[in-house]
Amino acid sequence: MNRMKFGLLLACVVGLVSMGISLIGAEVVKATGGEQFCGACHEMQPMVEAYRHDIHGGNNRVGFKAECADCHLPHDNTFNYLLKKATSGLNDVYKVTLTDTSQIDWLGKRERREEFVYDSGCLSCHQGLLEKTVASNPKSLEMHGHYQKMQQNGEALQCVSCHLTIGHNGELRSRLNETQPEYKFQHDRLMQEAARAK
Repeated sequence: MNRMKFGLLLACVVGLVSMGISLIGAEVVKATGGEQFCGACHEMQPMVEAYRHDIHGGNNRVGFKAECADCHLPHDNTFNYLLKKATSGLNDVYKVTLTDTSQIDWLGKRERREEFVYDSGCLSCHQGLLEKTVASNPKSLEMHGHYQKMQQNGEALQCVSCHLTIGHNGELRSRLNETQPEYKFQHDRLMQEAARAK
């Protein structure tokens, strides 16, 4: 076999292997972005159950379902998406395997929801929302205009700053309280603060 044929054959093999790895990688990224994967850990069951009853979980007139990664990963660029997916995934594995997950204050985390939900995810599905000039609820136009103005001024306001229960509807708080009553975490937090003050 001459060098040119060998080079062409080698390029084809490398191309096919690279394409195969890329396709497998894309399938892994997709398979690890939804409720079945994310809800595999029992700690996530309250979130999954509340999500299933939300409009984003398929409880809507057209049956559309957002995946966990649609909201909880940034959609500004592929590198940032994959980096955040990897770091979040490693953090989750660490927490589940090496810490006491019953000590996670999920309700406290909901108060910091802006850290866990990305506007780029919201706006990748709700394209054109901010450009609308007519809406069945005119107040929404006013509020989305306010959002845009604050974004332009560099002030911190995100979609979930106003849409408090979106993605997990109003059930999440009560579902979390079934397994981790709020009063326990509030009591524990007060005791820790008192101990630090001494």
